Amino acid sequence: MSKVPKWVGDTIEIVFRNQIHPVEVSAVEYLSDKLKKVVFKGNLGENPFTPGQVVKFRISDTEYRHYTPVKYDINQGICEVLFYLHGKGIGSIWAENLKIGDFSKILGPGGFLKYKEESKYHFLWGDETSLGLFKCLKESILQNQQEYLCLLELEKEHHNWVSLSGLTADVIDKSEEDLQTYLNDFNEKCWKNWQNATFYLSGRAGSIQSFRKMLRKKGVKSQNIQTEPYWANGKHGL
Repeated sequence: MSKVPKWVGDTIEIVFRNQIHPVEVSAVEYLSDKLKKVVFKGNLGENPFTPGQVVKFRISDTEYRHYTPVKYDINQGICEVLFYLHGKGIGSIWAENLKIGDFSKILGPGGFLKYKEESKYHFLWGDETSLGLFKCLKESILQNQQEYLCLLELEKEHHNWVSLSGLTADVIDKSEEDLQTYLNDFNEKCWKNWQNATFYLSGRAGSIQSFRKMLRKKGVKSQNIQTEPYWANGKHGL
């Protein structure tokens, strides 16, 4: 659900009022000119948040966009989000214009991708839109003394975003060839451990599908692969 008639959006707020949370922007920080951290504060209800889940913002009368919070603390009433300001859609423009004192509405949390606490190994793969998700997962992984590998497909001018967002990651260009080479170069003994990891794939829908096929060919079980597409070519918002 990215776009609905206004009356539908208004009805959703009435029917699901227990899951609609009014929030106010309490802090804004530009980590880079196109990477913006925003902290929202308000009563986030009582539904527990599992790292990796998404929340939806009603960004206009008819438009919704979903994001994975870096932090979502119902006790402190804080939701922190990293926005990639690519400037190519209404969601990016909305995020770019957010300033302290602005109000918004959050729906959630929800979604299918969730941190799998029982896994020892976690493999994170995505692009610029995935940084908030991976930062969130990283905190839980390290807290539970587990291991993670992070692989990011970034534009060259965004390579420094890895350190800016507090991650440790390998960075490759956005191509299936580089991705396949990365997998092929995996040490065989090391792969025996990581083959049974939980894989979190996010970013562009088409790239997720391609990488999922590669992983399946290398013996990764489908139940160990979780996905969260944030965007797709030719589509306005997901």
